[in-house]
Amino acid sequence: MFDRTDIRAAVEAGALSDDGAKRLEAFLKARNDPDRMLDPENLRFLANFNDVFLTIGIVILMVGLGFLSSISVFNVIGPRMIDPQSLSEAASVANSLKLVVILSPVPVLIGAWLLAEYFCGKRRLLLPSMALSGVIVWAAGVIALGIFAPVDQAQSYTNPWAVLVGMSYAGFAGSAIAAGAIFWRFRLPFSLFLLAASVAGLLYTLVAQTGGISEIVGGAAMLGVGLGTLICAVAFDMKDPTRSTRNADHAFWLHMAAAPQIIFGVRGLVLGYGFQEASTADATVMLAVLVAFGLISLALNRRALIVSGLITFAAALWTLVNNSGWGGLNSLMLTALLVGGAIVLLGGGWRTARRFILKLFPQQGTLGRIFPPEPA
Repeated sequence: MFDRTDIRAAVEAGALSDDGAKRLEAFLKARNDPDRMLDPENLRFLANFNDVFLTIGIVILMVGLGFLSSISVFNVIGPRMIDPQSLSEAASVANSLKLVVILSPVPVLIGAWLLAEYFCGKRRLLLPSMALSGVIVWAAGVIALGIFAPVDQAQSYTNPWAVLVGMSYAGFAGSAIAAGAIFWRFRLPFSLFLLAASVAGLLYTLVAQTGGISEIVGGAAMLGVGLGTLICAVAFDMKDPTRSTRNADHAFWLHMAAAPQIIFGVRGLVLGYGFQEASTADATVMLAVLVAFGLISLALNRRALIVSGLITFAAALWTLVNNSGWGGLNSLMLTALLVGGAIVLLGGGWRTARRFILKLFPQQGTLGRIFPPEPA
């Protein structure tokens, strides 16, 4: 069985012409299940179960290599004293620990990159490549954090917030550089998710430094970063209105990064921060916002945006059901029926629903590229 990803790969490899690809897609649209064969979000994480087997092995290998490296580095350059008795001894211990933190992830980073050259660069195995990219980004972040970690104990005690902010900048910057390098070298779409998350971490650190944590938890900063990420995702989608090139995969992972930030940002603005139960009025507003967000997701042809809001949607709906007189298991039952039924109806009639929604948008020009038409 094959799908649009295979058709795209065949064109890129020269095994199939563009014209032949279009004729093949037209044939597949006449099949019984065109949604599955040509869906823009039909990303294949697995070629077969060997990808899962291989990914498990990669994760275990990297964990083992990390422990081996940490133990070896600590034994060679780690501190030789547990309880320093003077400032000079304390500085020596801090410097030793700093070197351990910097050097321990280096073999992991090098090993993961070499494996990525083979499994991602040569064999193009998606799931193992995703695991390796995660390891590389983590290792780079730890190394950068270690490089900029302070060794002055007085500074750590007198101004811990400044130390935390500086280390946060360093860690997220290192992760962003690594994710950008992966995308530049391998064009792995998943690396854009890691890059977006790292850049978001940098921006949240800046907001926390200038305005405090409340600005993030309150929702404004999170909503702003999420919308910025969404704009980047839509920019990739506009390059590929037919969702037939790798730009569609790039956009998918940016949508995955944007959606949770937008949802939690809106939640913070509407409900405030904390975990207290929402009032009926707040839940109604939140539910209306989520429905509007779902309609936009439908027009964009991106289910990932809807999935990210399911928990918040269910929580708001449960509040309304519970406050309307239902209680206990009855509220849970009705909420599950409503949410589950809506997902099943929307999933089964996605294309029909899109055709209806797209009547509200122009089919030409910029909006026609942002909200691509639904094939008949």
